[in-house]
Amino acid sequence: MLSRVRVILPVFLGLVLTVGAILWVTRPAGVGHVEASGHATSPVSSDSSGEPHASLGAANGGHISPDDAEEGHVSPDDAEEGHADAHPEVAVAAPGAYQQTRASVLAVLATSGPADALAELDRLIQEDPSVSGICHAVAHDLGHATLVRADGDAARALSDRDDVCGGGYTHGVIEYALGESSNVKRDLLQICAPRQDGSCWHGVGHGLMFATDMNVARSLRLCDRALTFTLAHRCAEGVYMQLFSGDIAAAHAAGADLPTLDVARAECEGTRETYQANCWFYSPNVWLAEHPDDFAGALNWCAGASTELGRASCVRGTGSRTVKYHPDDLSVGEGVCALAGLNRRDCIGGMASYWSVHWKGEVEPRDLCSRLTAKKSKRLCRVMT
Repeated sequence: MLSRVRVILPVFLGLVLTVGAILWVTRPAGVGHVEASGHATSPVSSDSSGEPHASLGAANGGHISPDDAEEGHVSPDDAEEGHADAHPEVAVAAPGAYQQTRASVLAVLATSGPADALAELDRLIQEDPSVSGICHAVAHDLGHATLVRADGDAARALSDRDDVCGGGYTHGVIEYALGESSNVKRDLLQICAPRQDGSCWHGVGHGLMFATDMNVARSLRLCDRALTFTLAHRCAEGVYMQLFSGDIAAAHAAGADLPTLDVARAECEGTRETYQANCWFYSPNVWLAEHPDDFAGALNWCAGASTELGRASCVRGTGSRTVKYHPDDLSVGEGVCALAGLNRRDCIGGMASYWSVHWKGEVEPRDLCSRLTAKKSKRLCRVMT
């Protein structure tokens, strides 16, 4: 009996190990990956604040099969459930809304301080969801003004930190502080202490663009100095958001014109592979600045990326923008994502990531899944979260 066990046991263990290896190799992209912070991440990952992670979970392979989605076509179940609209009605903030919202929030800052000003910004979003498209810019400006009010003391300004509007307030404080720094290499490593969280390092990326007069290459070399690989990517996200942010209005543009679509494409194709996903994720902002709410057009533009990583990251960024500009109407994003063909899951992953950001990290990205209506959308959402 013992001899039979000795023969069977190695065979059994070998079979278990083989099956385990197959399951690991065939897992969805991003599952089981452990970040430098020590936390396992899912394909859709966002900080408790700040923009969704562009570099985490961008599909690199792992496409939906042709049985799941015909490229460029809406499946019958989507059409029946009302998600075939490639051109949603524009629901952007009214002309002058940026200036009006900014003035209202800064007036509260002057009389009551940053905590009440952030609360006022949050209230305005609840009152008018279209303000979501411009509130990140307003929050940046509030961070600038608060730092001035705090006599340049970033730690003091961040004592009232709130992650409303994708952490824009934190980003604004950090970027303005680094823009005025006399020793950027030193200060970029200290300004986010002691938390050293991703949202703050996203702000570092914005600040480096201020400090380098919008020099992307120099800014990325400074991002390389981040304490972890993950924080370097969050920094790069801030760099590219600053470069491509047509949705960051007026004074926040650091004195630079928005790149053309050709320049944006050349930038992402030419950047180091390490940061290509970050670049492509924010590149749809350029298209949407020229063609407000034309998400279907943004998807077509993304299709021109020369690599699958570029296409997936660009589509993911487009999906996230649908929630940023239409948090009260998820059917807009669901309809757009139905047109993304083999990158549909990346689009839905982008929606889920910004859904969590919209709620200041108080809900998980997976919360989006139950709010979608098409069966295929729900399934892909569960895969990506």
